Amino acid sequence: MELDIDRKIFKVIAAAALAGASLPAFSYKPLYENIDNLPLEDNRLAWHVWVPGESDDGDAWDPLFHDSVRYWNAEIPWFDLSATTRNNEDCTNGSSRNQVNTATWRETNCGGGSMLHAAGWAQTFLGGFGDARVIDEGDVYFNETFEHAEGGAEQMVFDETSFYSVALHEIGHNLGLGHGYIDAAVMSYGPTHSSGRWRMRLSPDDICGVAVISGNREYCPVALGEAVTSNGAATRAHFSGYSSADAGATAREMLRPWQEFNIYTTVLIDPAHRYRPGKLHVIAETESGEYFARNADGEWHPWTGGELPAATPPGNLEHAMELVILGRNGISRGQPTFDTRHGYSLYREALTGIRLGLEGVRLKFWVAYSSEVEPDLLIYGSEPIRVAWTFE
Repeated sequence: MELDIDRKIFKVIAAAALAGASLPAFSYKPLYENIDNLPLEDNRLAWHVWVPGESDDGDAWDPLFHDSVRYWNAEIPWFDLSATTRNNEDCTNGSSRNQVNTATWRETNCGGGSMLHAAGWAQTFLGGFGDARVIDEGDVYFNETFEHAEGGAEQMVFDETSFYSVALHEIGHNLGLGHGYIDAAVMSYGPTHSSGRWRMRLSPDDICGVAVISGNREYCPVALGEAVTSNGAATRAHFSGYSSADAGATAREMLRPWQEFNIYTTVLIDPAHRYRPGKLHVIAETESGEYFARNADGEWHPWTGGELPAATPPGNLEHAMELVILGRNGISRGQPTFDTRHGYSLYREALTGIRLGLEGVRLKFWVAYSSEVEPDLLIYGSEPIRVAWTFE
């Protein structure tokens, strides 16, 4: 890969008049891909909690679930989340749905499905009529023993840290989120821990995901401005993205040259273009106004106008498209290793500003997509991801 940004960089989507408001970016997968605005019924969700017992260290499970609910509630103030301890039957006549939000220990979910291969399980149900869909019930189940598909078992939920982290993750499902692939996000694909590190704090990605799919986009902390189109038509697309020095746990514009970093983006595709052939585009802009475009192999080449290369392999546009712009799996460095947990190849060598010669460099990364449904149309975020490698 050649990204000699000290010398040159490319010309963004100037032809599309990139300008506009300033907002900051996210990467998540909605649990329900056909629904864009998925609020809670009456903007409230209250769990009946019955998780008796305590860990080997004496930590009671019930209060930990209450803590996880309070933490989510503090981070997404447009919803009213609460929990109360109550010995309540969580399944009625074998039905998986009884209009009561529950949190409890179970070896099978209410529908009878085995939970042996999960430390936690969430069931989320939709109500409403037609397009007026809401989440009207969410259940969380915990399972002490996790059985590996290849054989063997271990106790996954065993202490305060593991229980709290699993609770945060399952509550995210009850709020409408699926799995994303930002490593430090609470909603990253399970197991909820990576290399022994459990997620204890919501990432910008987690918060933005709930904000966007619940119709509260203004609360997304990492949005890339208003989504706009090259022909001026309205769009329901949404762009987010951010740089991070801690695998996505926090968003930062200022990076030290020696810090390992990742730059993420997520694009919520307009309903008119979903599941049709299309591609993402990424352009980097230097302070001197030069531009470089990224291809699907993670290589950057000068761009002075004309057709934009695809930053993703050929395929259909999904509901939400995630991409590591720079960082692990973002550029071709060494031989990739296929990661079975995420389902794609990762380049494990750490990426730093020093390795790319970016000391003192400031860049803007613009994100867009195009669809074969409307091949001459470009849809893009009106604000870039701003990153600086500085000693300040």
